[in-house]
Amino acid sequence: MLAVTVAFVTALFLWSSWKSDQIVAELKTIADRLQPEPGWEPLRTQNPVGSALCIPLDGPCSQYAYRWDTHRKYLEGDLERYVQQVGLTPQEYKPCVREQRINAGGLDCRGVGVIDGWNVRITISDYGRDDDTNIVQVVVNKYGY
Repeated sequence: MLAVTVAFVTALFLWSSWKSDQIVAELKTIADRLQPEPGWEPLRTQNPVGSALCIPLDGPCSQYAYRWDTHRKYLEGDLERYVQQVGLTPQEYKPCVREQRINAGGLDCRGVGVIDGWNVRITISDYGRDDDTNIVQVVVNKYGY
């Protein structure tokens, strides 16, 4: 009985590990569609997470994300170009408009939708016209936002 239990737990662990690697590869394939431009600086993001057995209690079970500082100000049409590059049909869309009363006039715009069953979010943000940090991020996940 003990040998059967050990074999079952080992098989479950190996399957879960294999499935997790497959999930991370699938998430990465979608995230890799957004190609950084020359001069973009990659920023630290959460390590990729892939979960074969998922109970989403405190966030996404599977996630892959990239963040960059573009070192250039937002240009009209950037968000639309990134959304198109990834092949996303946004179900939620917040255009890039500066509102002086919110976030010191900073940008906070996004396109959110689903690709192959995965939630995909593309965002552009900065902290106002005078700020030198200009962030572009793509997040692919499931069971989280």
